[in-house]
Amino acid sequence: MNAPTSTASPRPDIFITGVMKGGTTILHDYICTHSQVVSGSLKEIHYFSLNYDKGRDWYHEHFRDVPAGKRTIDASPTYFDVANTALLPKLIRGYIADPRVILITRDPIERAISHFTHLQKVNKVDCLEGMQADEFFSRSFGQAYGQTDDVLMYLNLVLSFSFYYRRFVTYRQQFEASQFLVLDNNNLRTDPKAVMGRVFDFLNLDYQHHKSFGVVSYSNGSSLGNISSQTYHRLAELFYPDYEKYCHQASIKFVEAGPVSRAA
Repeated sequence: MNAPTSTASPRPDIFITGVMKGGTTILHDYICTHSQVVSGSLKEIHYFSLNYDKGRDWYHEHFRDVPAGKRTIDASPTYFDVANTALLPKLIRGYIADPRVILITRDPIERAISHFTHLQKVNKVDCLEGMQADEFFSRSFGQAYGQTDDVLMYLNLVLSFSFYYRRFVTYRQQFEASQFLVLDNNNLRTDPKAVMGRVFDFLNLDYQHHKSFGVVSYSNGSSLGNISSQTYHRLAELFYPDYEKYCHQASIKFVEAGPVSRAA
């Protein structure tokens, strides 16, 4: 299969849209092992979500060094996570004639735990310092929507990013089936060769295997073993009705992760 003819001004035609802590980084890295794909200056540029006011010249500067004839990619989880209306997918759809958009999602409980850990270890949020995941997720979900203190503000953020159905429907309505691919993080972890075969086929690229496929490089702190059975069931009651509906519509097998027993 041949890659599309490049334009004089390199611009991405491959977009990974989310979710945060869902595997966008490893998917980006896997795709960029292909000889016909080159990464921009950053994996996450967040142009259509957070930096649209900076203009296309600013955006295209990130792809200035892409060689002629190569395709390039923008993998910004916020393109899905903050897509609360049709505006953002419409911006991507109108940006280039035939975009390829990939959505990768993850079990919402695992994703939420990983997000909490990221806020602690990477963002180093002061109000979460030393807090256990059980304590964080024990706060009132109803009060989280009011965001009346800093912990509740971050709890609202973490919870909201683990609901997929409405954002998925918004994206699906904006793109043709040939332009929109949905992947499951667990499948990428357990059978990367098969998943990357689907990805390269979707991108109209010949399959090229790479030794990195299947190498575990996920961040620590997302294990269900980090929460109690009580917290698991509380989160499952909140997330899984939405997740099951999303999986059905996205043709993904719905599987409840199940709580992990912890030593006393």
